[in-house]
Amino acid sequence: MVIAMSEGKTTIQLTEATRDRLYKLKFRRTYDQFLNELCDLYEVEEKKNQGI
Repeated sequence: MVIAMSEGKTTIQLTEATRDRLYKLKFRRTYDQFLNELCDLYEVEEKKNQGI
């Protein structure tokens, strides 16, 4: 069975400048992996700031 790459995924709209910045930061990871790591870091920081 062939599963389409887009199954369960969506697209986001970015400017070229933002896309280029993300590309430089995500070294050897997919955008999905990189954005999940970024979300994890954000959530940790939010929890820390709520504890202040």
